[in-house]
Amino acid sequence: MLDSEKRKRWLEFVVFPLLLLPVLIFFSEMMNPIPKGRPDLVSERDAYVAAALTQPADSIGVAVLGDSEALVLLSPKMLWEEAGISSYIVAQSGQTPSEAYHALRDLVKTQSPKLVILETDLLVNDTNERRELIGMFNTAAYDVFPVLRYHGKWKEMLGLKEPEKIEHYRGFALRTDVVPYTGGEYMQPTEKKTKILRSSLMYLKRIRQICEEKGSELLLVSAPAPMNFNYAKHNAIRDYADRNGLTYLDLNEKTEELGIDWNKDMLDGGDHVNVNGTEKITRYLMEYLK
Repeated sequence: MLDSEKRKRWLEFVVFPLLLLPVLIFFSEMMNPIPKGRPDLVSERDAYVAAALTQPADSIGVAVLGDSEALVLLSPKMLWEEAGISSYIVAQSGQTPSEAYHALRDLVKTQSPKLVILETDLLVNDTNERRELIGMFNTAAYDVFPVLRYHGKWKEMLGLKEPEKIEHYRGFALRTDVVPYTGGEYMQPTEKKTKILRSSLMYLKRIRQICEEKGSELLLVSAPAPMNFNYAKHNAIRDYADRNGLTYLDLNEKTEELGIDWNKDMLDGGDHVNVNGTEKITRYLMEYLK
């Protein structure tokens, strides 16, 4: 009797996944909006990445990766109109290094950016190893089975509900609110270095490899963010850049040169810049890229 129960449980353990696999594959093919060119059928968090992946081939000269700091780092419209540089922000709120890698890997299937900008907050934020490992697992699962990522939009995909319209602005998140930063000097020199997680270093290495294979330059950029950036984080990124022959541009050291006004250019008290700050950063990057 006991052996019979064991065999039954073993069969359930083996047979159920085998039956589930073709179902996941079928619905993943049916519900993946990217090949259909329908970025409006994904969640708001993934919309900018999805929109970038549906752009005409070889139409993106500068690709920007990163979390919410990257979403307001520069204005692609302004960069194009004033400098003739085509760009796209391939970012997500809370984007992890594994998500950045997968986004770039998918982007270069149709694009050949001359420059890839990685906003560095995703390397030195407060995510712990356990959360990052969970994120890595989720990203890998979504990669193999897109239905796991996009299943929440099944009504829109079946035409039962009108998709919510999202303005993409080539990945730029247009934010006009003004909440001043009043915390004073935040870049106090120190010898301390923030630890970059091993998993983050692994995906950063993979991003570097893609850039090398595609002939793209990789530029590390830290956006002005007094609420979540400091000199210990600067030291960690600077050390990595120096050891790997990368260019690192820390805009937190250049706030006076940028002309940042903490009373007018911050969106939320020092975490992100608003559109005023974005325009100043864009002008600086425009000259830097030239």
